[in-house]
Amino acid sequence: RDKGRNETSRERCLTERKELTLNDENNRKIEIYKAYAQYMHDILFDLYQAKETETRIELQKTINEIFQSIFEGDFSLEMDARYNINIVASNTEGYKENVEAGTAKSTSVIFAFIAEIIKRARQSRNPETDMLVSEPYPLVMDAPLSAFDKTRIKTVCDTLPKIAEQVIIFIKDTDGEVAEKYLGDKVGLSYLFDKKSPFETYFEKR
Repeated sequence: RDKGRNETSRERCLTERKELTLNDENNRKIEIYKAYAQYMHDILFDLYQAKETETRIELQKTINEIFQSIFEGDFSLEMDARYNINIVASNTEGYKENVEAGTAKSTSVIFAFIAEIIKRARQSRNPETDMLVSEPYPLVMDAPLSAFDKTRIKTVCDTLPKIAEQVIIFIKDTDGEVAEKYLGDKVGLSYLFDKKSPFETYFEKR
């Protein structure tokens, strides 16, 4: 009851303040400017909300395609309005259950999400949409293949050159040999960190 009474009192005070404000010519101008600003805000906010929802749905669809190319089976990703991602297992009867992500699945989710963001940035370079233009950025990854088996390493290596103009990978010897095998002539430059001691490391072109 107190809450309702206070809200009514607040609304009454706001109305009285607005009426008093309009008694002054300068304040009337300010109220008009505020009304214009509020009108533009509401239009742009509605437009932003609609575009964000459309983009999020498209984002979920595409990262699912990348994720499912790495992980075969009845796994998919679901993204909520705050961009939290859950891995979902489903069967042919429509049953769904959230899955606890292991290291490989977590890495796949991150990889799929980053891959789609870079892909969208490349697609945005369209003269017709100058407001959305984004310059291309290199994809830098630290040991991204360590969590995968050889089959999934091949899938990741097939996907990487398709999504980014430049990929820089820091990688261990064991994974590096497999990655080089699958990436083939797509490798532009290769460098080696040659660790001589805990205090001395050489950087060499291979």
